[in-house]
Amino acid sequence: MKSLGDAIAIRNRLLAQLEEAETECGAPNRDHLMTFVVAGGGFAGVETIAGMNDFVHQALKFYPHIPREKVRMILVHPGEVILPELSEKLGRYAERKLEERGVEIRRKTKVTCVTDTGVCLSDGTEIDAATIIWTAGTQPNPLLKSLPCKIEKGRVCVDEFLRVPGWPGVWAVGDCALVPDPSTGKFHPPTAQHAMRQGKRLARNLLSELRGSPKKAFSFKTLGQLASLGRRTGVANILGVNFSGFVAWWLWRTIYLSKLPRLEKKLRVAVDWTWDLIFSKDLVKFLTQKGVAISEGPVAEVSEESPPRLKAV
Repeated sequence: MKSLGDAIAIRNRLLAQLEEAETECGAPNRDHLMTFVVAGGGFAGVETIAGMNDFVHQALKFYPHIPREKVRMILVHPGEVILPELSEKLGRYAERKLEERGVEIRRKTKVTCVTDTGVCLSDGTEIDAATIIWTAGTQPNPLLKSLPCKIEKGRVCVDEFLRVPGWPGVWAVGDCALVPDPSTGKFHPPTAQHAMRQGKRLARNLLSELRGSPKKAFSFKTLGQLASLGRRTGVANILGVNFSGFVAWWLWRTIYLSKLPRLEKKLRVAVDWTWDLIFSKDLVKFLTQKGVAISEGPVAEVSEESPPRLKAV
């Protein structure tokens, strides 16, 4: 789960599994079809399984032959509390809300292998599941290992001014850069909040380098982090203050709405979200496959001396 295309593919997958499980032929395989596993209990994993759980349970009224108890949503997390980026209190709150809605949370457990029929867990459990979604974090691009500069934890090491030590004129920012945080003695996390501000600081430092003026060290503290738990509830930490429930969900939507470009886009999304409060979700597949073009007779003429050119039919 990483892009909008991934989300559309998962949506289509959920509907396909429901349609197959609804049929008489799919009934013997219903447990397998209606089991969904999400690996990773961070922001992406929690928001993914919360959205999936809401979507499937809202769709069940259109599939009367699938008992509600057949649906299994399983979140596998290696830590003791989900959402480790937030406080333990908010993590426990998120766990409680998800479990109240039927989500199974496997704590202190990892996915050791994926098979054709499901997953194997580090505690020896084998789960028969038709859908497995990976949200257990990302890694820096392996191409970085081929660079001659200093690499640590798979990322390019830089100083506080975002320069690559030992390589004059070379700078690095973003997810693939290991940027030191003087306030903590550790490193800045690879998040959009930090990357965007690193880009601005780098631009200013480049100008300072060209003008011969003093450069400034990059310094930034995370403003806040938010996660949606579905059903208009969420968890958030804004400037060190914890929020949960509807208030956190409202903050989550408001902040993301403010980040959208152009007033027109903001209004379109705000109207769409308002309709979502009144009407149920649209349970229609978004098919993205390209249609097959069919023609009669020769459509192209190719020779060794000239590039391909179209020929009238």
